[in-house]
Amino acid sequence: MSESSDHPFYPLDIRLAEYVPNTIRVEVLLGFFTFATLTVITFTSTVLKWHKPSISRQDKVLFGWFIFTGCIHLFLEGYFVYNHKTMPRMQDLGGQMWKEYAKADSRYMTIEPFVVSMETVTAVFWGPLSYIIAWMILVKSPYRHPTQILVSMGQFYGDVLYYGTSMLEDYYNGRSYSRPEGYYYWGYFIFLNAFWIAIPAYCMYQSSSAFVAAFRKSESQFEKKKL
Repeated sequence: MSESSDHPFYPLDIRLAEYVPNTIRVEVLLGFFTFATLTVITFTSTVLKWHKPSISRQDKVLFGWFIFTGCIHLFLEGYFVYNHKTMPRMQDLGGQMWKEYAKADSRYMTIEPFVVSMETVTAVFWGPLSYIIAWMILVKSPYRHPTQILVSMGQFYGDVLYYGTSMLEDYYNGRSYSRPEGYYYWGYFIFLNAFWIAIPAYCMYQSSSAFVAAFRKSESQFEKKKL
């Protein structure tokens, strides 16, 4: 199998088996991602309008979030997990999207153990469970909040490790996986992944607050019965 060092990824000394350059323009790839995101938002808004118009604004947003993140985990990250051994030569839409993102994190091109492990857990567990949480929000399932904490903690923890392993490698060993242009690091790597820090943190806060409120209510009712 031939290897090539003629690629756009950093560090420049990595060698990729059978790397094939992208043929789809960056604008098209980003446009498709934006279109897919807007399609998911429109779909979730329509579902809520027709099947649950009385749902709170907070739960409307979280319903949309879990449908969106489920799609990202199951389809986009699932695609990576399934094709991670051959990513450098993939030329379909999913492959070219990942090769564009890999300019901000070349570990997606090199079968890096942490990234493959983290993405596998994310695609296999957090993807399907995100859809289940969305359904639980609609039906007001009592299991919604424990499941929401589980998935959100997994997302938060995985993202912290994802940031940390890359940043510490650069800090201690001077080995950066991102191209030097700022928009790759700050746009792709930092900004896009920050959603899986901020929103899961809020979800954990919301569910923890629900647990505390339920516990206080139960304790109050128990005390009244004792009297």
